[in-house]
Amino acid sequence: MASEDITIEIMKAIREDVRQTRDEVRQTRQEMEQRFDGVEQRFDGVDQRFDTMEERIALTNQRLDIANERLGVVESTMLTLARRQRTANKAFKATVEHRTRLDLRVTDLEARVGRLEKR
Repeated sequence: MASEDITIEIMKAIREDVRQTRDEVRQTRQEMEQRFDGVEQRFDGVDQRFDTMEERIALTNQRLDIANERLGVVESTMLTLARRQRTANKAFKATVEHRTRLDLRVTDLEARVGRLEKR
């Protein structure tokens, strides 16, 4: 019977080792799951931040598109004003030249009339 007692004791020791190993594996698994849950929560937070950034970038792009359209209108208006100013300057210069010629002609006519009146 002594060999049976030793066998039973060995089997009990093996069973105890298996239980301890199983408990250690369970504990390690639980710890890993907790860590993974923490990592997953962090990833969720990062994911939410990225979503917020994407929304902000989309809004910024929309605003930039609107600003570009407005700047296009301003540019077009400025070009139109510049053309009109050039045209107005040319017309003004032509008017000044014409007036100068008229002034010369009036001065010449006054001189001629003055000579005629003296006669």
